[in-house]
Amino acid sequence: MQTTGPKGMDRRSALRLLGAAAAAGFTSSCSGSKSASSTTTTTTTTGDSSGGSCSVVLEGEEGPYFVDDSASGFDRSDIRSNLDGSSAQTGVPLTLSIYVYDTENNCAAMKGVQIDIWHCNALGVYSAEDVESTVGETWLRGYQLTDANGMVTFTTIVPGWYQGRTTHIHLRVRSSYDNSSTGETNTTQLFFPQATIDTINTGVAPYSSHGANSTTNASDRVYTGQTEGENELTLSGDTTNGFTSTFKIGLPITEGT
Repeated sequence: MQTTGPKGMDRRSALRLLGAAAAAGFTSSCSGSKSASSTTTTTTTTGDSSGGSCSVVLEGEEGPYFVDDSASGFDRSDIRSNLDGSSAQTGVPLTLSIYVYDTENNCAAMKGVQIDIWHCNALGVYSAEDVESTVGETWLRGYQLTDANGMVTFTTIVPGWYQGRTTHIHLRVRSSYDNSSTGETNTTQLFFPQATIDTINTGVAPYSSHGANSTTNASDRVYTGQTEGENELTLSGDTTNGFTSTFKIGLPITEGT
């Protein structure tokens, strides 16, 4: 997909906004349209425990902005800032707990599974990307290994949006089932309730400076065409105090149709 500037703002303006926001205590910017690749399936459900069941849903494409940071100090729970603590990204707080279960062993909790997440900031920019003019930045990226309960918890912010896509978080799973470095069979995307992102985009700073997104969940190619809405998070909380959510993943990864 061709990369273009978002509605009402070019990249040069976005970078100026990034610097100004950092000085004011919140770093944010905006970006262009993203391309993406690879569609497969994974077993996923929502909730904070398996309850003896886990089901198969479609996996979403990885997208172009994965960075394999396994050996680069990205093992962390709070991903809001750079690794050195600088450039903390401001937005609505989000605490996301992810549980991993073994669908071939009565949905037993799986320890030691690597979970990577990455997403854009409040105005649609990804870190660590030349095309985003963010080389050297590491915010909103990280991974963890699941504990004995099959769980990891990330502290981050609700993402913003960029042209052509609804609000989403990228998620990648690496386990003994599939430890591929290609990312073609072990990724998905998580989504947010439409009413919540509409409220955030139009009424909460710094998101509101970017405005409403013309691409809704219903018109997003990954939400509708690949995950069929199954990967939408259930949120607890509010835009002032932040949200918490859980998501369950059942392994092994299953090829899509």
